[in-house]
This record gives sequence, structure tokens and C-alpha cells, in this order.
Amino acid sequence: MEMRAKEDISISQDLTPPIPPLALSLHNSTLVTHCSCCFSPLPSPPFSPIHNPNTNHFIRYCSPHCSSLDSPLHFSSSEFHFFHLFPQSLHTSFPSSSDLRISLRLLYLIQQSNGSLLNLERIGGLITNFKKLMFLEPHCHDDDEVSGRIRDGAKALAVARRMSVGLETNGEYNVEAAVLCLVLSNAVEVYDKDGRSLGVGVYDVEFSWVNHSCSPNASYRFCTESYCGGVLESRICPAATGTGDAGIESESISSNTKVQKSMSIIGGSVACGPKIILRSIKGIQKGEEVLITYTDLLQPKVMRQSELWLKYRFSCCCKRCRAMPMTHIDHCLQEILILNPDSSDMASGDNFYGDYVMEKLMVCLNDAIDDFLSFDNPKSCCAKLEILLTQDHVNLLLKPNGEKLHQLFRLLPLHHVSLHAYMTLASAYKDSVSELLALDHESYKHQTEACNMSRKSAAYSLLLAGATQYLLESESSLIVSLSNFWTTAGETLLSLVRNSAWNLFSRGRHTGAFSFSSCQMCGKCTLLDRFKNKFTDCQDENAEFADITSQFLNCVIDITPKIWDFLTEEGGYLKVVEDPISYRWLGSRMQSCAYFATHATSPDADKTDSGLEAEECYNEIR
Repeated sequence: MEMRAKEDISISQDLTPPIPPLALSLHNSTLVTHCSCCFSPLPSPPFSPIHNPNTNHFIRYCSPHCSSLDSPLHFSSSEFHFFHLFPQSLHTSFPSSSDLRISLRLLYLIQQSNGSLLNLERIGGLITNFKKLMFLEPHCHDDDEVSGRIRDGAKALAVARRMSVGLETNGEYNVEAAVLCLVLSNAVEVYDKDGRSLGVGVYDVEFSWVNHSCSPNASYRFCTESYCGGVLESRICPAATGTGDAGIESESISSNTKVQKSMSIIGGSVACGPKIILRSIKGIQKGEEVLITYTDLLQPKVMRQSELWLKYRFSCCCKRCRAMPMTHIDHCLQEILILNPDSSDMASGDNFYGDYVMEKLMVCLNDAIDDFLSFDNPKSCCAKLEILLTQDHVNLLLKPNGEKLHQLFRLLPLHHVSLHAYMTLASAYKDSVSELLALDHESYKHQTEACNMSRKSAAYSLLLAGATQYLLESESSLIVSLSNFWTTAGETLLSLVRNSAWNLFSRGRHTGAFSFSSCQMCGKCTLLDRFKNKFTDCQDENAEFADITSQFLNCVIDITPKIWDFLTEEGGYLKVVEDPISYRWLGSRMQSCAYFATHATSPDADKTDSGLEAEECYNEIR
């Protein structure tokens, strides 16, 4: 199915009213910090009708009202029994049981509404990809792993459901597997206002029928408030394409609300929980398909295609993916700098991504991120990522005559691994500051070290925003990510100058140009007042909006050179970047590999672990 615009829609317009969820489930990590009904942070102490101190996975609510709304579903859906059967993480392949728990809730709601489970390919109007995920011949090891996860999860769901009614397992779990496939194909991560993933949600067909593009014209946001604003009536509708997949004339789908309601899983959504709102990020013409992205747009084509196939079993054929030659943004996201030109004929930067070493780099990146997110060790994470960015890497090539050739290369500042490293470093350095000051916030040594790490956090935040701003010129749908990156960059700069040690740290340095804590504003900053007055209650002034946005950017570009040298004073990888906003310098620097070979390289290592292992791993593959 697909959704199209009912009318011409300009940029930055809400397309739907707030859409309530069909079902929600918190991640394991947020079960004890957030309300399982409305996803709000829990008060202290939280209200909970379920007292079970022997398990880490019991449901909590923020109020008696939320408890009365959600706890009946918790017990009736077999979720309660699931927790008792699997009090810890279910399997290593399911680090969080949120997908399984939301499947139990949906199964119960489907049965309560007398929904049909005869067609396992489409349930309640939502596609499941059941056959594709369960029974297709595996294309690779990952395909087989996904099918195995679904089977293991479906068996666990069946055990919990039959236990709740006092029955033994009979080995049948196709229905459970189909609903789990529905969740994997339709659920979205639910984020709070700070961008933290709280759990997963499944929303009705008005949202779930919106298809994917790597160059989308719409995005979505979540709202947890009682009043979310937005339009009163949806500005999109299902496309009229003859006969819909559910066997209903699609003309009647778009004109008959009763038919649309009957295709919903439960004939209407729950009243509580984060609502979702679709919004245009490009101009959309009447009848044009509305598209969102299902994947990270700051990944090169090969990674996007791999992820889409693994999760949703389709290959994207959007304009960006079909482009020949590839788009400028995809070229930047995978281009590398080859340091020994004699090997450049063997593998170009654009074809390099498929090589084994690039997979090793992703392993190194994910290993560092795990240190931060899973093991709460931001210091180790930062050290690993600085090494990943600064050192030379080695790729082993075979010439036609069988001779081995070691190709040296470095990641460029716009490479997708670099961008994700910046994102993680900005957060990890920020957390390191909090940890350090918690030990002894009055120690001059700790204050100075904390300010240095705050400076790095601000620099990497600014670098990420500037790099994405550059890529925006060739892919305008990055505007959503970019707005978040600029917000974070501004916040980290403010955090830096509000640091308790700022006065000591800035003594003797030329920091007056960016004393952001001052209430004094330059003449250009009256743009902020113009913006608030003009656009608080109006969405249609796109031309003036674009003009003010451009002036804001010019102001940022003017300020950045004044602060970049200070932020990068300690050297390292950040010194390689001459200007984090404009990348005109990058082309000339690439002409001289010697520049990169003499900057930012750690003295105690010439190659990363991935480089040292390249030849050994290559022989294993052979």
C-alpha cells in the first residue's frame, strides 16, 4: 500500500493529526525508569500495582490512572506470564524483549476485536512479510539468523500464552510468528524529546502504509503531551490503485472511513502513549506519494540496501539508489584516502567499501560504541574512536600476478564511519565530564581535565553539524538530522562556557569572541526575534523562513573560525579539519597525501588492529 497527498503541501507542514499507537512496549533498559503506559519518566517513588522485587522486568506506572488503563492489558495479554518465564533477557539474539512483549499485546487486542488471523501475510491491514522472513531460501548467514530469531521468539510467545490459560505447549506457533513478523516490519523506535530511544510502537495504517525512500519528502515526530497541535484532518490518503492488497477496492478505502477503520487491528487506537505526527520536509504535490525513511540516511548505499533487505525484505529503488553515477552524498559517505598512490588502481575509493577491511572498521566502530552504551565506559570508547580516526589502515590486495600489495588508507572527514564516530565522541566526552566531576568537582586538576573534555565534545558536535550541513547541499532530506545536530552543537558550546572551571580555563586565552554566557547579542541575532514573531503561529512563510535560515547559517560560518582553533588546541584528529563548516579545503588536501600522513597520527601505533589483522584474516577467507 502507499499514501498520497490529498492537496499541494509546502515544506514544514503537518500531514496528519496526532496518531495514537495501537500498542507500545518499553525497552528492557527503560522499564524501571518510565511509565509503561504513557512512556513518561517515573516520579520517585513510582506507582506500581505489581510488587515483585525478585525480577528486574516488572511493570511500573506514573499514576493510578495509567495503571487502570494499562495493567489489565498487561495481565490479559500474557505479558505478565512472559516476565515470569523469562525474567532475564530471553536470548542473546534478543537483547531486549520489547518486540516480543508488544507482539503479545497485539495478539490479545486482535483477538478481542475479533480480527482475522487466517491471512498471515496481512493482519488488520498491516503487512507481515511472514513468508519472506520465515521461509525464503537464506541469501546469507544474517538471513538465517533473522529466521532463527523469529522462530525462537514465536516459541517463547506461544509458551507464555498457553501458560496463561493453563495449557501445555503443542508445538504450533505460526500465528505468534506472523504477529512478531508484523512487529518487525511495522514497529518504530519511540524517542523522547532528547532523542533517547524508550521503546517500540506500532501505529495504524495511516502511518504504517507510508513507504520508504532514501530521499524522503516527509518525517515524523513523537508527542507525549495531552495537546500535540497539528492539523485536525489528515492531508494524506491511501492511493487509488485498482484493488488493494486486502481485497478491497482502494477507491472505497480513501473515501470510506468505516472501511479504513475495519482494516485497523483493533478498530481504533489506545488513548495513551506517545502519538506520532507526519510532517513534510519537502514540497509535496497533490497525488504525490508521501515517503519517509526506514534507515539511517547517513549510510552509503550498500549499507542502506543491506539493512532494508535484512529487516524488511525489499531492495530500495528510489532516485538516490538508482543514480548512475552515484550521488555526491553517497560518494562522500564511502570515499577513502589512499596514501600509497601505486595501489590506487587496484581499488578506488568508491569500490572500496565492499572490501573486508571496511567491515572490520565497522566492527571497531561498534566495539567502541558498545563500550559506551553497554558497558558504561566512555573513556575507553573515546580512546578507541580517536585511534580509529587518526591512524592509517591497511588493506591487503592481490595483483593479477599473485603478488601481495598492502594498500594504506585513511578515513576522510565525511566518511560514514567518521560521522558516526563524531556523534559518539560528542556524547562520550560529555558523559566523561560528568563522571570526572562526580569524583571531586573542587579539584583543579579534575576541573581542567573536565573542561578539556567539554571542549572536545563541543568540537565533535560542531564538526558533525558542519559535515551534515555540507552534505545537505546534495540531499535536502537530511534536514531533520541536521536540525538535531545543530541544536546539540549549540548546547555543548553553552555547556562549555558555563563549566565551573571556565574562568580558570580561559584565563590568558582569546575567548571573548565566543562568550556565549553573555546576554549581549550581535546585530544579526535579532534574527531570532524575527523568527519567533513571524513563525510561531504561521507555517506558510517559506520564502522568508529560508531567507532567515540562510542568514543564521552565515552568522554561524562567520563565528566558527574564531572558535575552532581554540576548540582544537590539543591537536589530534580535530587538527586535521581546517574548517568544520566549509569543506573546500578537503579537495586540495587530498592532493597531498603527505599532509594526512604527518597530522594526527598517534606516535605509538602505525596501524589499527583491523590493519594488523588484515593479512591474517584474508588468508582465513582464502
